[in-house]
Amino acid sequence: MRRKPPIPRIIAVAGGKGGVGKSTVAANLAVALGRLGHRVTLIDADLGAANLHTMLGVLNPTTGLGDFLDRRVDTLDALKTPVIVPTLSLVSGSSRPGAANLGKADKLRLLGAIAHLDADCVVLDVGAGSSFTVVDFVAAADHKLVVLTPQLPSLHNAYALLKACVHRVVRRLALDDIEQRLIDAALGHDTRARTIAQLLDVLRPLDPVLAGRIADTLARFGVAIVANQLESAGDAGALARMSPLIHDHLALHAPLVAAIRRSAALAGGLRAGTGSLASGDDTAAAFRKLAQTLLRTDLAELRGAERTAAQHTQPLWVQRDALVAEG
Repeated sequence: MRRKPPIPRIIAVAGGKGGVGKSTVAANLAVALGRLGHRVTLIDADLGAANLHTMLGVLNPTTGLGDFLDRRVDTLDALKTPVIVPTLSLVSGSSRPGAANLGKADKLRLLGAIAHLDADCVVLDVGAGSSFTVVDFVAAADHKLVVLTPQLPSLHNAYALLKACVHRVVRRLALDDIEQRLIDAALGHDTRARTIAQLLDVLRPLDPVLAGRIADTLARFGVAIVANQLESAGDAGALARMSPLIHDHLALHAPLVAAIRRSAALAGGLRAGTGSLASGDDTAAAFRKLAQTLLRTDLAELRGAERTAAQHTQPLWVQRDALVAEG
């Protein structure tokens, strides 16, 4: 019996709101991973405003996610366009009407196809906001990079995205109706569980196994903060203070893993379709360091909490071959 190829390392780059530079981060991270010798597929999953191709010198893509969603192709590998470095390919976004709000069948088929990509790493540039589609793309990834800028709306929207993601995943961890009712009651508007820590305090006396499953999943959730468009060293320090807030309220470990200064070379490189790494400036070094940090993370450790003896797959809510999810 032929073994299935390993699932690639899946990295979602999200921002909660537009204008924080998440597409710039996604593009440059993908280039950095490719320059380190890894086979990388960069997917423009910002389905409502796909423009990643313009940053990478692909002015008029002839294929994109719409071809997969409309079943003109069966795999995402068929949609790859080589860009920037030999080991990097782009899957362009979709101009398909309604693509930003995928139905359940389309979403699960797309998530399954991402897990089947022939690549070492997949970088997802997801849309802004906290719609079900955005939340599910983020939740399904091994690494969840949240791009923040020093502006207050960026912080508020990023926290709202992570909260929506955690609540959606926690609800999906119920294995039967009894567990589902316990979770729904604990997260209800009239409950005293205002944080995930309080939720676990409510659940432990009632169902310690369920509480343990939730705690274990969130402990391995793979969230990390990328501080972007920084003007000063003080900006990075201010954004680093989001980490304890996220931990206290959502029970997530969310370290600051990169601090990207505002860079004229970065903006110019992307406008020219060459990527910032061609410039050799400090920004390129920051993305290279970010790529190396992610690659050092043990995938088995990240995925271990979501596996059972029979499921060597994506997380429980996005199984690779028997996809079962809601929404």
